[in-house]
Amino acid sequence: MAPGTVVHEGESVRLELRKEVLAVTASRPVTLADVARVAGVSTSTTSRVLNGGANVSASLRLRVLAVADALGYVSNMAAQALRGRRRAVFTLVPDARTFPIAAQAASIEEAARAEGVLASVVMIGRDTTARVSRIQALRTLKPHAIIVSYTEPEVATVGAELQRFVDEGGHVVTMGEPKTGFPRVCHDDQTTVRLLGEHLLGLGRRRPAIVTDHGALRHRQEAMLACFADHGIDPATVPVVTVERDSIQASQATRRFITASDSCDLIYATNDVLALGVMDALTEMGVRIPEDIAVAGHDDIPLSRDATPGLTTVALDFAAAGRAALAMALDDDPPAITCLAGRLVIRGSTAGAG
Repeated sequence: MAPGTVVHEGESVRLELRKEVLAVTASRPVTLADVARVAGVSTSTTSRVLNGGANVSASLRLRVLAVADALGYVSNMAAQALRGRRRAVFTLVPDARTFPIAAQAASIEEAARAEGVLASVVMIGRDTTARVSRIQALRTLKPHAIIVSYTEPEVATVGAELQRFVDEGGHVVTMGEPKTGFPRVCHDDQTTVRLLGEHLLGLGRRRPAIVTDHGALRHRQEAMLACFADHGIDPATVPVVTVERDSIQASQATRRFITASDSCDLIYATNDVLALGVMDALTEMGVRIPEDIAVAGHDDIPLSRDATPGLTTVALDFAAAGRAALAMALDDDPPAITCLAGRLVIRGSTAGAG
């Protein structure tokens, strides 16, 4: 393949790189300005694309990413940070603003400082193409390890790029679901979902529903349905409302579901963000929690404790997960899996129901 040719999803895009850019890249690392010049866009737009910003068209995003890949662009700030460091660890997250991921990332950085290791959090968004491009760029920096906080089952694409990094001598640790083949830190959701299910069915409720996301939390949904089945409730009769991982969408979907059906007396949401959206909708509709409908979530984020009533949930130790991931990333022979226990927390959203 000729220099300057980029293949994206089977489509070959030839980039006519300007002579002056080629001359510059032969003598020094490619800069953000170089990428912007070749792509024909502003430096600010280029930065927004490469850092996962919004308000950029799909075609423009693909062009900038293609140019960055063709030129072998790597963030100068990241490259400078690695100079003189013996070990560095990057933690890749889809969105650092969610409590579980923020808690994990913060504990990774804290543990890394204690070990004298450079740790950096890289927010890589939810676009698979952009994720692959960022991992390719990080590989050129040759860090000691990459920790990936997975929230979508996209292993077939991103996993191949991570395997290349391992083949080059790097370490990869993943956190959460799905199973990736790399050393993994997870929470024992199978056990804790069953504990929660036993509590919920012990309330005397027999008409449950589930609110969940489009895939990353499906294992919790399946574990709860299995618990229901063990107690004589046919999983095929349990309504499953699927939404994005957003409390507003969960609230809107709950309103539609409750309006269409008055047969529900129990709702399990596969994380607390969704559960809080469910509770908002029920409260606005005049449905009493837990007298009319009991509600439970999963994760025990801080807002769950402050809700009215407090949310029954499963508490997970995200900080411990971060520390375990860092330890595995620095271990030359890490265990295949570190599975952390959770803890059932019963609050007012189910207490006294039935």
